[in-house]
This record gives sequence, C-alpha cells and structure tokens, in this order.
Amino acid sequence: MAQQAAAISPQIQQRADDVLRMLKGEQIEQEVFDENFRNAVPPAQFRAISAQVKAQQGEPLAIDTISPRNANSATLKIRYEKSIATINIDLQRSQPYLISGLMITGFEANGDSIAQVVAAIDALPGRQGLVIQPLETNAPPIAAIDPDGRFAIASTFKLYILAELDRSIRMRDRSWADILPLGPKSHPSGISQNWPDGAPVSVHTLATLMISISDNTATDTLIKAIGQKRLADIVRSTGHSDPDQLYPFLMTRQASTLKMPVHKDKRKKYLAADTPGRLDVLKQYDDALTIDTLDARVLTGKPNYINELEWFASPTDIVRLLDYLERNASEETRKILAINPGIGPQAASKWDFFGYKGGSEPGVLSYNFILKSRSGQGYAVSIHWNDDERSLDEGKLLGLTTRLINLLSEI
Repeated sequence: MAQQAAAISPQIQQRADDVLRMLKGEQIEQEVFDENFRNAVPPAQFRAISAQVKAQQGEPLAIDTISPRNANSATLKIRYEKSIATINIDLQRSQPYLISGLMITGFEANGDSIAQVVAAIDALPGRQGLVIQPLETNAPPIAAIDPDGRFAIASTFKLYILAELDRSIRMRDRSWADILPLGPKSHPSGISQNWPDGAPVSVHTLATLMISISDNTATDTLIKAIGQKRLADIVRSTGHSDPDQLYPFLMTRQASTLKMPVHKDKRKKYLAADTPGRLDVLKQYDDALTIDTLDARVLTGKPNYINELEWFASPTDIVRLLDYLERNASEETRKILAINPGIGPQAASKWDFFGYKGGSEPGVLSYNFILKSRSGQGYAVSIHWNDDERSLDEGKLLGLTTRLINLLSEI
C-alpha cells in the first residue's frame, strides 16, 4: 500500500479494508454499515451495485491510497483490473465507527490505451459510431468508428436548439430574459411537464432545463418559439451532412406519440411523405398528437421505430456542431453545457472545461463532449450506440466512455 502523508486513524484503516472486502464479495454489510445506510442502500442492493462495477471494471485488487479528510472520513483509491475507483467514506463519530456514508465518485483509467477502449466500444453488439477530434487544429481525428454513419441520437438533438438560441441572443434577436408560455406539454424526462399550462418561463430557464436534465416540455416550448425555418438554418450552418434528416424538426411529443399504436395511420402517412410533406402531416395532425395518447410502456420496453421516428446525425455531424459551439458559444451557453457532466465528477474535474449533452432511449445511446485540457487543447468527442433489436447496457458504455475521457485528459 502506498505511504500516506496524513495520519490515518485506526478506524479509517479498518473500514477501508472492510470496503475492499465487500467489493470483493464478502457479505459483511450488517457488520460494517450503520442502520441508516443499510435502510437507504440494503445489502442486496449494495451487492448488486458492486457486481455491476466488477462486470465493468474487472476484479477489485487493492487499496492504492487512503486520503483522510478527518479521523472519521476519507477518500479511498481502490484499484480494479481496468481502472482505479475513487470512493468517499464517512464513519460514525463513536465506536464501533460503522460506515454511515459511501459514494463511488468516479473511475480513472488503469493501464488502458485509447485504442483499447475504442476497440471495446466497437465490439459492443449493434452499431457504434465515434469520433475524437482535436479542435482548433488541422490534426486528423485521434480515433473514429463509422464516423459518417447515420445514427439515431435521441436527446443530443437538443444541442441544435441551444446553438440557435445562442446565435439569436448574440445577434440580439432574443434575450436570455425573454419570457415564453410553457407548452405544449411533453413527457418526462424533466420536471416542467408538472408546471401549470402556459406558465411564464424565461428562455434561460428553458435552455438550462433542456440541457442539464433533458427536460422535454422545455425543449418543445423552445422548438415552437424558434420555428422550423430557424432550426433548419442552424442544422445547415453547423455542417450537418444531410440536413433533411432533421427536417421537420420533431418535437419530443410528436416523435413519441407517432410511435403509439393509436396513431398507426398518422404514422404511416408521415413516414410515406416526402420531406416537405412531413411538415404538412405534422400540421394536420398535431392537435391529435397529445400527451394523453402516450403509453409510456411503448417507450420504455424494446427499441421502437428508432430508424424511422428519431433525430439523425453522424458522429462527424455532431463533432461539427460541437466545434461550432466551441468557436461561437457565449459564456452563458458554455455555463449551461457545463452544469451536468454526464459522467463522474472525478473525471470531469481533470479538465479546464467540460461540456456535455447526451441522449438515450431503448436502443439508442449518445454521449457528446466539448473538452478543454489544462494545457488549453480542445477536443470534441461524439459516441453513439444503436441497436434496433434490444435495449442497451448503459452502464457498460458509460464505463468505457469514462475510461476514454480519463485517457484523453492525459495526452
């Protein structure tokens, strides 16, 4: 075990050893966790989480370091076969010093290479797309998988809305303080679907909800206010290779309700129409595509029309969009992009700037980053995974993505 500069209390040393034992599979939770923690995270749940981490990171091997915050709390670095986990623990203040809090905050790469992680992503079932591109340089991509392939991107499309908002505010056509009536209502994710119909909400609040928690009602409110022409313009100007793939720019409510069995005839007409005709179909049937016709079970089971009723782009298209945002976005827009890092805070803390937007639904995962290293080098990273036959293991791709971002920070 590595030597520590700060003194480690006996109770911290003991409980650190206990944590490693539990991660290795010893069932000693009743002896190690206090009652409140066991109520919040029952032993069976803790074991399931430990097994999931082990499946992603390999076997837990040893404690690398113990960094005490005080006599009864510390940060542990625990080495797995594929990574190093950062784990915060807190103990009771008196004997028997049971663990009252435990949180895994992130994973660092351990002996990986970018090529190895990219190969592991490429080996996943279904289809994968990836581009890691240095910004502000003519350098070629660091890595790529099917960079020009057509992928469903789920909520990643919301970056186009943010780009247009940012443009319009920089051109003084809009202001962050502008007020819009909330609606039309869509389904979660998000919180604003539970707010009063037509509630007055600022553009800044709507954009923040859309990017940080992927709020669908906030998103649809902005789509309605911006309009199809402006959205089509920003898709073209940010370099999408086939802008018709995002025209018309579907609201989340429209995309979801068109998948419902009750709207089978409307769906057939929409999919059979040419690009301009699809906008006419939406206008004709929009009043019927209401949230009360949505059966959430259709959206949470197997993949459903992910090759037909979605938002589509290639990894290269999204890298061009990220590059546009890096070159043009206002400081306020950058702050919004940095609210939710998408992966563990430990990985995000290694970067001078860490902007993120992802997307997910059954059969679709998309992770996208604008990064700036401590040395000032920028990167755009776009990772996509589609499978129209089965739901995806989000934890597996998230673990691989975290390792990839950690390795990129070391270049």
